[in-house]
Amino acid sequence: MTYTPFTQWMITTGVPQQVLELLLAVMIVATIVSIARYVIGSKTYGIYAPIILAIAYSYTGLKYGLAITLIVILTTLLSYTILRKVRMHYIARIAVNYCLLAIMLVVFFIVVERFGLGLENMTNISGLAVISIAALSDFFIKQYVKKSFKSSVMILSSTVIIAALGWFVITRDAVSEYFINNLWIVPLLIVFNIFIGQFAGLRVKDLFRFKSISQNKDNVQK
Repeated sequence: MTYTPFTQWMITTGVPQQVLELLLAVMIVATIVSIARYVIGSKTYGIYAPIILAIAYSYTGLKYGLAITLIVILTTLLSYTILRKVRMHYIARIAVNYCLLAIMLVVFFIVVERFGLGLENMTNISGLAVISIAALSDFFIKQYVKKSFKSSVMILSSTVIIAALGWFVITRDAVSEYFINNLWIVPLLIVFNIFIGQFAGLRVKDLFRFKSISQNKDNVQK
């Protein structure tokens, strides 16, 4: 890749290329989460979870990342169902959950290696990316304890969808090359997020909800 003079200067001055690309990816996904939350109305596990998931998916590939995410959530549900019958402190409960999760992930890798399941070459996946996806368990448990199962699943789905969208954007070579060679766009992202943070209009989700209410009201009046 050919860099602009400013980008080349940053890299030769001591900023590793991979670190620069990851930091740009964080800013891009954070902006996507901001838009999804305040313009569309999609709730996620804060901003950290979708960022970490999107970056993890960029290392695992979306198919493998979603498969690992599914194992993490199913194991977390099973673990919570079993452990809620045992009186114990919260942190200890989470620690046991992660132990069970680690075991299940090892079993999952062994099963995939043995039977394939359309997920060949999982041995090449970054361990750090797997651990990052596994951290989703903590977010899900906290939400599940406070809210209903339906609400937890909806927020989980929204988080994964936005993370997948973030993965799609940051893994496009054209996007990556454009951002790394046009670092002047970073201040624009800051200004754009300030603007989004002051957005007071109806979100897309609310527009659909009010439209549905209006249609129901019209049907009642008829």
